[in-house]
Amino acid sequence: MLRTATSNLPPEQQQRLHADFLANEADYLRMRDRLLNQYRGQWVAIQGGHVISASKDLQVVTEKAAALGGHPYIAFVGGEEQIVFRVRRVEFQYDTSYQPVSLPRVTVAFSNFAQTHSQTFGDVVPDIGADLCVLPDSDCNSFDLFSSPYFTAISSGVVGASVTTLIYHGKAAVAGGLFSALIQPVAQGQDRLIGRDVLNQLRVLFDGPAQKVVIDP
Repeated sequence: MLRTATSNLPPEQQQRLHADFLANEADYLRMRDRLLNQYRGQWVAIQGGHVISASKDLQVVTEKAAALGGHPYIAFVGGEEQIVFRVRRVEFQYDTSYQPVSLPRVTVAFSNFAQTHSQTFGDVVPDIGADLCVLPDSDCNSFDLFSSPYFTAISSGVVGASVTTLIYHGKAAVAGGLFSALIQPVAQGQDRLIGRDVLNQLRVLFDGPAQKVVIDP
């Protein structure tokens, strides 16, 4: 079975899976050989035994699948075990003669896909090394993220070794704009990161000497 299959999820995440999602996963595994001929190298969303969305752009697939409703299964055809969402961290030694040394932070209002609940956090770290947004489980509960569409994926970096996890499709409001966001909940997590899934939709200037982050949507 593929590493991205739901059987690889930790127990607390398996409990969040809908029966329809599991049925769509089974359909994907059954259809995979046929899908390879037409969709190899693309993301697909499977629901009811049919491809309801396909694109090389993951955000296009998740947005369309979420808009159609239900609990589709999303996978990267032919590369299910090769796609890894990473949170990369690069550290530089600071010049200790320069004071103060500060960490850039931005204010972001995260919401679930339906935008029925939202929560604003003023200490979110913009991380161009992160492929997606990362939030503690408790934050995700606060704006009902777990009611949003999700898919299975492999993640590396935020919790050490590579793990299979659920990634949710939510929204992020920042600098006056509303953007699609891929959010990975982390059990017992503490850091809040906004990754390139959102930052790539913005113009961001890290002005260290002025100690400010300038965002131009």
